[in-house]
Amino acid sequence: MKFGNRFDETSPNFEPCSLVLSPVRARLLLVAFVLAFVLPSAAHADPRQVKPDRPAINALLDAFVPAVVEQKDLRRGWQLVAGAARTTSHREWLKGNTSVQSYPAKGTRFHGFIVNYSYPGDIGFDILLQPTKKSLGAWSFRAEAQKIAGRWRITTWYPVATYAPPGRTQTVVGPNDLGPANASSAANGSSRLSSWVLVLPALFVGLIAAAGAAIALTRWGRERARIRELQRDLARSR
Repeated sequence: MKFGNRFDETSPNFEPCSLVLSPVRARLLLVAFVLAFVLPSAAHADPRQVKPDRPAINALLDAFVPAVVEQKDLRRGWQLVAGAARTTSHREWLKGNTSVQSYPAKGTRFHGFIVNYSYPGDIGFDILLQPTKKSLGAWSFRAEAQKIAGRWRITTWYPVATYAPPGRTQTVVGPNDLGPANASSAANGSSRLSSWVLVLPALFVGLIAAAGAAIALTRWGRERARIRELQRDLARSR
């Protein structure tokens, strides 16, 4: 291939190169520049929080607390949990050896939860439960619910504090003293549980990190797909 004559202005066959872009190419290049600068920053942005779906979470808690926390209907409760809240086998779960701390909660409606964060399909909250036994004080639980296959389920549930019963010196036992155990610990009024539960905070942090990594990978895949689509549009416009 010979290119000399094309760039030799003294040649009779000289053809000036046009630097004028067609409107289509100009728009595509503009989009490419925008994607190059905007997408990387968007990938590191936090997802936008949304208004929590309180009616749905209220209904979930009204079913979850009696079925799982009070262990009144573990067979039904199995369908109300997922993720870290379902780390035992179904057989062990039905025996009462669940991964959710049991507690004799008072009442049938559990709507007084405090929202810590609320993203589409993911909500974290705290809730204070009162006991049915006078020998126990109130317990505060931290929980997470996620919308999986169109249904809200509890994915994390663990106690963060217990309070002394009325009439006793008020003390608060924190998360280092608490964790999932069987029903007998709550029934006996024991607030200090097995030492292995100290791994729960690390497990919770690990789950959050894994979820963040999954979100980042999903966004990266979408970015790559959009870039490939843009490249195909540029190739077709040439």
